[in-house]
Amino acid sequence: MNVTQLFQYHQEHAKLTEFAGYEMPLWYTTTTEEHMAVRNSCGVFDVSHMGRFAVSGASSANFLEGMVPTRVGSQPAGKAFYTLLLNEEGGIIDDLIITKQTETDFLVIVNAANVNGDMAHLRGYAPSNGVQIEDITSSTAMIALQGPRATAILQSMTALDLSQLKRFRSSSSNVLGQPSIISRRGYTGEDGFEIIIKDATVAKPEGALKVWERLASASRPCGLAARDSLRLEAGLPLHGSDIDPKTNPFQADLAWVVSEDKKGYIGYDALDRLRQSLPNPFKRGAVLERGIPRHGFELLGERTNRIGIVTSGSYSPILKRGIALVMVDQKSSSLGTPVGIKVRESIEDGRLVKPPFYDETVYGWKRTTKQ
Repeated sequence: MNVTQLFQYHQEHAKLTEFAGYEMPLWYTTTTEEHMAVRNSCGVFDVSHMGRFAVSGASSANFLEGMVPTRVGSQPAGKAFYTLLLNEEGGIIDDLIITKQTETDFLVIVNAANVNGDMAHLRGYAPSNGVQIEDITSSTAMIALQGPRATAILQSMTALDLSQLKRFRSSSSNVLGQPSIISRRGYTGEDGFEIIIKDATVAKPEGALKVWERLASASRPCGLAARDSLRLEAGLPLHGSDIDPKTNPFQADLAWVVSEDKKGYIGYDALDRLRQSLPNPFKRGAVLERGIPRHGFELLGERTNRIGIVTSGSYSPILKRGIALVMVDQKSSSLGTPVGIKVRESIEDGRLVKPPFYDETVYGWKRTTKQ
């Protein structure tokens, strides 16, 4: 089984679990404590298991332009953007982040479980000249610092003025003397940063461990369980559960990543046909009165007829109720619609909502209420 550059710390402090071929921290204390630390203060996550590809060369921008439905070449240097890898039918092979570092250098971050498939997909379409694709996952570490105190904590460790780093912008800088790439983004709904530490391998983890241990001393170390509950509460999809190669962007409520005036990318013809009709089924959120929904549970209308399925479900520490992302028949998808979810042997009442599941004036990067 693979381990990350920070495994030494996890082995000493965390409950471990297997994920995407890696031995990773599931939690350090409890999921709820770690979850609430991120919402109210700050948490730090090891995300070094996620795939990192360097795409470079004179033709790299044109190559990526043909691989994703979002405009690539027109992005300014230093801009990161969320997008999708699609198949010819418009299905979602993976969701990913691309950072345009220069006109000819791009950083692509993909889901850990899809590293091999995504690399094969990209290389299968890459031209023989003008594009180089390098997997730099094992030579870099990646740490996510998330929560309303993230800026204050990280600022003491870098000379980069973080107040000037806008959301989904990226810049190179040292962190505790370690050459790094700092990006303002995350997978929790909160403000925060993802830090890629260069020249960090499992055999030579000292620089990455130095950064992690400082961050862990100033914030709450968090495991995969809290990362999942936080992203679900924020309404963010998980590939393999909420989206997959049989789900198109319109069904997944991700049409906003599809540039309307863009043509010629893989999956364009299918999306051009699909955009003419309403998506079915369609992504919504659901909140239950009681009970905890889980992936695969049935979604019922009028407590009898099946109208959809739970794709992700868990307990919300903010709402103190069960929440879910669901795929529901378009005709039954109006916000506020009463639904039932079959939780084991009982049917629990709930309603359809639009995520996120928290008050955005109080929680999340849009918050207007100070902690």
